[in-house]
Amino acid sequence: MPRAHTLRIPGQTSELARVRRHVESWAREAGLSERAARQIRTAVDEAVANAIEHGIGDRAAETVTIQARAEAGGLAVVVRHRGDRFDPTAPPVPLADVRKRRAVHGYGLHLLRALVDELGYTHSRGTNEVRLVKRKA
Repeated sequence: MPRAHTLRIPGQTSELARVRRHVESWAREAGLSERAARQIRTAVDEAVANAIEHGIGDRAAETVTIQARAEAGGLAVVVRHRGDRFDPTAPPVPLADVRKRRAVHGYGLHLLRALVDELGYTHSRGTNEVRLVKRKA
């Protein structure tokens, strides 16, 4: 039976290094290649950073929960946090607008789609849940 893992962190970017270390360990345990492990680590890092920046904002007491389980020849990771609903199908901010505002936003979900084999999103009762699956290469 695959082992499940849960990590709860305060909504602070200083926790991202700890998240990356845990995801790397879980990916190795699930038997992912180095490349696949790097991809899921980067995807989870981006999902958690987005949760902290967009979902939690200045409420640093809030937490982000990361759950992982080896399944179907790979690793599934769920990132859960309180926050407003967002549209996972929204296109990234056009580059011309990025240059005008000098801020890059809207590319996180595009990056996640490029790094993982499956990306899912649900919102229920004020909680966002992003599900990332990376299969063995």
